[in-house]
Amino acid sequence: MKNGFLPVLVLSLAFAGCAQSPVAEIDGAKQALDRARESQAPDYAPEAWNAANDAQSRLDAELDAQKNKTSLFRSYAKAKDLASEVKTSAERATELAAAGKDKAKTEAAALMGQARDEYALANKALTSAPHGKGTEADLASLKGGVTSIDATLAEMQAAFDAGDYIMAKTKAQAAIDASREVVKEIETAKAQRRSA
Repeated sequence: MKNGFLPVLVLSLAFAGCAQSPVAEIDGAKQALDRARESQAPDYAPEAWNAANDAQSRLDAELDAQKNKTSLFRSYAKAKDLASEVKTSAERATELAAAGKDKAKTEAAALMGQARDEYALANKALTSAPHGKGTEADLASLKGGVTSIDATLAEMQAAFDAGDYIMAKTKAQAAIDASREVVKEIETAKAQRRSA
């Protein structure tokens, strides 16, 4: 009887060990995901962030599947592996976000310099815009355009200062496009004046 009891005891202990939810691993995975979110991984490392979230979804599904089983048949071995995958993926997303943010900062700084140069060209072109009969409304419109570029540049700088390099790049590109449009309109007006 003793010999028959020992294998049953060992088997029961093995099942009991597998039936415990890996709380520490799950918590570690959650914390790693939180750090990735705080590092702005969704913006600066979207592929790595999506991979971490996909792993989290698989972990959630596995935990639900085990919860629906009777305790004797529960096994959290796969959940433990998935929690480790979530943590690793989230840590990778955090690293890539830091690198992506540095790259975006460099790109934003370069684009901001270009935006300021284009704005200066638009202001210079405005001083040489044709004056005379029938041009007052056009000049007022162009001056309004230049004023709105000035506001865009201020928003660009505010975004950069706040560490939102994606928005800073967007605002810089908008300022570049608007400045070029002002210069183009003035050149068109000059050409029309010459041909008239």
